[in-house]
Amino acid sequence: MIHILDETKITENYEKFRKLINQTFTGERLESLNKMYDVLEDRIILTPASSTEHFHNAFAGGYLDHVLRVTRNAVKVFDLHTELGIGDGGYDRETVIFTALHHDLGKVGNDTDSWYIPNDSQWHIENQGKIYKTNSSMHWMNLNDRTFWMLNHFGVKISEVEYLGIKLTDGLYDEGNKEYYIQYNKDNALKTGLPYVMHQADIMAARFENERFLKLKQGTPTTKNVGGRPATKKKLENVVMPKKIDFKSIFGEQTEA
Repeated sequence: MIHILDETKITENYEKFRKLINQTFTGERLESLNKMYDVLEDRIILTPASSTEHFHNAFAGGYLDHVLRVTRNAVKVFDLHTELGIGDGGYDRETVIFTALHHDLGKVGNDTDSWYIPNDSQWHIENQGKIYKTNSSMHWMNLNDRTFWMLNHFGVKISEVEYLGIKLTDGLYDEGNKEYYIQYNKDNALKTGLPYVMHQADIMAARFENERFLKLKQGTPTTKNVGGRPATKKKLENVVMPKKIDFKSIFGEQTEA
């Protein structure tokens, strides 16, 4: 497992995330967001963005690293769309930031449990790169459904445009989005450009993160079985991944310089 971020950078990302929220939003929405992230604080700071190392950001702090990158990209894409005179559809910079910050919220889990938990199978970690596994004790929901459930649970109101921006972030990679992006009835065609902004911002972030991982992976000795898959899949007695995700279990004891 490659640790992309150290403890200091993970903490800096979380502080930047909370600062951005408090600088961008006001009133009831800000109050609800701070309530939600106060509850999620202990978990969200170390949540990964995916479960498997060759996807993107499958490491401690990967979620916030990804979300902040998508937000930065989304603002830049929004500015470019504005400069080009495209994308009119009832959204502004605040809407873009809100949508980007919450497009993957469902990956955090719910109000009490994490969706991604450390994989207790060393074989799967070493041979398939499955650093984390999904929490089988939770009700299964797709990512968007859990995102909207979480926002509703904490009383965070969203607009129709923000709903579409979050739902359609994956573009046509999500089969369920096809009827939104490909419409032969002009009355049903998308009336906002926010989904395009979000998809472009997200795919650029994921591409960067994947290439960053591949560069770091080069030259790293493989731990995979040279002779192929073993006859049986088994759990090892001494599992590397911790039962609970925390700084100490990931980075070890911190010593003063």
